[in-house]
Amino acid sequence: MREAAKNGLRSGLVVIGALAFGYLSLQLGFKPYLEKAQLYNSDDNLNPQSDHQDQVTVTDIVLDDASPSQN
Repeated sequence: MREAAKNGLRSGLVVIGALAFGYLSLQLGFKPYLEKAQLYNSDDNLNPQSDHQDQVTVTDIVLDDASPSQN
């Protein structure tokens, strides 16, 4: 019975570690996209009376990242 409890605890720790690793890898992998989305959202919130003619879509963000830099 003790061995089963140890195995269960070990399995639980492995699952929690895998979830934490997955979460961190997603955060690091999508960090540039998340930052751009937050920036565009914060600009929208600062000026709610804007006419939204220059609205940016997710496709624009992805295509902007895919294009070569002009630096």
